[in-house]
Formats: sequence, C-alpha cells, structure tokens
Amino acid sequence: MLKFIDMRKNEIGFTLIEVLFTLTFLFLGLLTVLQVFPTAFNLERSNQSRSQAALLAQEKMETIYDQSYITIVEGNVFEASLLAPFSSFSRRTIVSLVDGNLLPSATDVGLKKIEIIVAWPSLLPWMPKQIQINSLIVSK
Repeated sequence: MLKFIDMRKNEIGFTLIEVLFTLTFLFLGLLTVLQVFPTAFNLERSNQSRSQAALLAQEKMETIYDQSYITIVEGNVFEASLLAPFSSFSRRTIVSLVDGNLLPSATDVGLKKIEIIVAWPSLLPWMPKQIQINSLIVSK
C-alpha cells in the first residue's frame, strides 16, 4: 500500500511568489493614494487663484460704486499687471452705455454697464483663466 505524505503539514511561512505578489499589491495601492496629493495641491492652488481674482474684481467694482454716476467715464481700461502680490493678474474694466433692454446705446439714458474681467496665467499658456463680473449703475 502506498503512503501519501502531505508536505504541507511541515511548511511554515510564505513562498517567495506570495511575498512578491503582496509587495506588488501594496506598492500599487500606495501609488494610487500618493497620486491624490498632487491633484489636491493643484486644485487648491487653482481655487486660491480664482478667489483672489474674484476679490480683485470686486475691489475694482467697489471703487466704481464709490463714484458718482457722472464721474464714471465710458471706455475700456486694461491693467496689464497689478501691484504685488497680485502681479500675475491682469484686469480689464469696460464701462458702456446701455438702454433699458441692456443693448449698447449711443445716448445716455441713465444706465451704464460695468464689466470687470480679471485674468491670470494657467498651466497652459495659450489658455489663461479668467473671471468676469457685471453690474449696472443707474443715475439718481
């Protein structure tokens, strides 16, 4: 009668293939988790720039609101570079006369449209990011 010897009873530990498979699996999991950090950092930096641009646009709008209707001059003003620490931002202010339907008007009917566009560079130089706010000023 043949006796079968169970070799597994005496084995203790892991084989080399099991160890390599486990290390590979852990390494891939770690790489996946580490990829989240640069993405989160870029997103945080983008949101910070967007918030600063919104504040710069709002600041300009507030300076225009502080003026009387008559002193707000129609035209297009471009600020290529703002003061430090906002030197990477540019700001365009467009003041135009509009009629009751918000269409451009040649005559002053007591309504001015204010457009403020703040732009900043992105990682893609040919595609700068920008934010725009609009408002209307009415003569009193």
